[in-house]
Order: sequence, then structure tokens, then C-alpha cells
Amino acid sequence: MKYTASEKEILSLVTMYNGISRKQLAELSDLSQASITKITKKLIDDDLIMEGERISSGLGRKEVLLYSNPHKFTFLGIDIGGYLVRFALSNNSMEVLHQEEFFMDELDESHNKDEALLERLNQFLKRTNTISSNIDAIGIGVTGLVDIEQNMILNIPNRKGWDEIPIIDIFKKTFSCPIFLDEGGRTMAIAEKTLGKAKEIRDFIVVQIGFGIVSGIMINDQLLRGSSNVSSLLGHITADENAGRCLCGNYGCLENIITFPMLEIEYKKRNGLYSSIGEAYKHNDKIAIEVCVDTGKALGIALSNVVNLFNPNAIYIGGPIFDVLPMLLEETKRTIILRANRFATLALSLEENSFGQQQGIMGALTFAKINFISQL
Repeated sequence: MKYTASEKEILSLVTMYNGISRKQLAELSDLSQASITKITKKLIDDDLIMEGERISSGLGRKEVLLYSNPHKFTFLGIDIGGYLVRFALSNNSMEVLHQEEFFMDELDESHNKDEALLERLNQFLKRTNTISSNIDAIGIGVTGLVDIEQNMILNIPNRKGWDEIPIIDIFKKTFSCPIFLDEGGRTMAIAEKTLGKAKEIRDFIVVQIGFGIVSGIMINDQLLRGSSNVSSLLGHITADENAGRCLCGNYGCLENIITFPMLEIEYKKRNGLYSSIGEAYKHNDKIAIEVCVDTGKALGIALSNVVNLFNPNAIYIGGPIFDVLPMLLEETKRTIILRANRFATLALSLEENSFGQQQGIMGALTFAKINFISQL
């Protein structure tokens, strides 16, 4: 059954708020109360949404909250990073049912990366007793460059052998459902917009840092892509030419300064005594703190330039690097405020993202559902 644009809009709003009244739907969609009543009845009859508890917002009749029917659809998310690969299955309410991860280097010896990835995925589905035909849509987020028209991974800068991989064509040999591919920073931004803190924000940036850097930029509720679909490469902004050659081929990229491996190298270069910078930080080691200040400043300068260019309302920052070294985040925030144009920071919110280390996989799952709804 095909659905109208208004019906799809309501489906998307119910996904975003997952507990929303008909009155709120009318306010957010600009549809009349009568239209909302008609649309929600149809969606309930089709088992796409369901009624929940009644709430009271003051005088008058209590309102019924509407939710996605959790049992209607199943989504598969695949988050391909430079360090980890994550698989996850979710229900229609975006609750993660099963999840698994493994190191990217476990695929290094495989000549056909896509075939090896598919084999690992099939093993995951077998362990979770999931039949491939029961999956309604798949979302794939890649920390690298993708060609969404050719359904292809063009390049993962930090990994060898991941060039021009026709991943969707390979996956279609096993799955009959729609499969959607995009760059990981963009899928993370979609998760932040759909399920996270950015529901009411039209202009924002998502940044995730661990063993690599991934970012997504949304301006006026539209993902920034660029003419060749390679915008938002924050990790490959030149931050310090003395930082050496990056795996992408350029010199001085931000990824050569603030990722986990680079921080460890810098800590050892400064004659740090502890086994790791994380361990040193726990003991308030002076060298570890100095490294955090210097690298946080580098990230803050890079982001202040982005703030000056795009004037976002919010930057959502996350990743394991900030969990281990929280001073990095504080120095990043301080530098942005110091370096960005003061008018660009007047309404700027700097905060942690909504899903922490799960931002990537939640992005892939949300990307699957949002695109699936658009095709109903």
C-alpha cells in the first residue's frame, strides 16, 4: 500500500517523538486536527502505529500518546568504521534487539572485503536466529567516501583494500529488502535529528572521534553533501603541517593529531612514563594533560572554522576519546568560544551527542527506517 506525503510525515514524527499526541502532531505538521484524526486512524488500522497511555496537560480531556508499533518492521544497521564494524537489529520502535562488533583488521587478509563482510553478517544473523527475509530494510554507514548513486564504497582512508567496493550489489545476493548506503557522519546526523537532541534544531554538526574522525553537517534541515558527495571531511582538514603524512596522502590532517593512536604517539614522544595516555590521565600526569590541552586546542580551532562557515545552533560531540580523556572536550569547547566569531557563538550549544559510542550504529538503523518510510 502506498502512503501520501502527509501520512509519511506523521509516521516520521511518531518515530521522532515515540510518544506524541494528536494535538502535538497537528502543531508540528501544520495539518488540521481533522486530517490528523483521519491519518492516524489509517496508520493504526494498518498496524504502523499504536495508541498508548493517556496524559493530561491541564484542564480538559486527556490525550492519547501515539507510538510506533514495535512489531511491524525489523531493521538491520551496519556501521563500518576505520577500527570497528558493528551490526545491530532493531524493531520498529528503534529499540536494539541484538548487536555485535568486531575489529576491522579481522577482514584485512580477505581479498574480497564485501564477501567477507557478508559472511560475518550471515553468521551474526544465524546466531540471533534472524531470517534474512524478515528484515525490512538495511542501513549502512561508512567512515569513508561513498558513491550513493553507484551503491559503492569509494574509499576508507584509514584502511587498505576498501576501494570501489560494490557493497549493495553484493548484499542483494542475500537480502531482498531495500538497502541504503551513506557516509557515517551523515547517518549519525540523521540519528541525532530523528531520535536525539536535534529534533528542534535545523543547523547542527555531529562529530565522533575515536580511532578516526567522522562528522556530519545539517544546514536548514538538509544534510550537507557537496558537489561530489565528499563534504564534512573534518578529519582531513589541515591542522598542523608538522603533524606528518596522513593515510589519506595529505600532510598535517586533524586525524594525525587527535585520534587514539596519534595521542599515544604524542604522549610517548614527550617521554611519558605511563603505559598509555589514558592511564597517565587517571593519575593527573602532567604530560598527559599537556597533550590533551594541545590536541583539544587543535580540534577547537578546526571546529571554530566550521562554526564561522556554517553558523550552526549546536555541535554534538562524542566518541570514546572523550570518555577516556574528558579534558579534551573541555579544551575543545574553550577554544571554539575563544577562536570562533563571537556573533557565531552567541546561540551556539556545545554538548555531548545523544548516543555516545552507539552513535554510529544508531545512525545506520535510523537511516534504514527513515528511508524505508519514504518508500512506503
